[in-house]
Amino acid sequence: MSKLHTFFTASMTTRYTIELPDGSLLTLSIGVPETKLDDLLTYHQAARYAYLTAYNPQSTTLSAEENQQRNQQLCRELDQRGFRYLIGKAIPDTGEWEPELCVFAFDMPRIVVLELCQAYAQDGAVVGELGSAPKLMFTNPKLREDFKALLQSCVLE
Repeated sequence: MSKLHTFFTASMTTRYTIELPDGSLLTLSIGVPETKLDDLLTYHQAARYAYLTAYNPQSTTLSAEENQQRNQQLCRELDQRGFRYLIGKAIPDTGEWEPELCVFAFDMPRIVVLELCQAYAQDGAVVGELGSAPKLMFTNPKLREDFKALLQSCVLE
């Protein structure tokens, strides 16, 4: 199986949870609208979001300790840049990998998402805007090109 296929399949079948301040969880899925997500964005007066991690760079499994250190570094960077965020966990439906701690950042511009994903060697992130379903953002240039080539070989009529 190609890296593109593995990444795409895993991303599309993962549940992206967000721990809300009241202790409840909000679960997102790629392409599936969620009214509670719009409520969350409205409450925080945010128009967009990004859901990203620092775990397991480019699908290379690291130790729990290394992943925790990377996540703490990402959180410190978000704090320094002034981004508001909540903690989440990406939980694969397939069970092929362990759940990963993530951040759900409010009002993060896509250029910053790309910059952070490349800094932490991440193949992608989940992004979205008020009123729209979560989308998968390819941040690895090689995977982006492979996906574009794959789409060009398809007929979409």
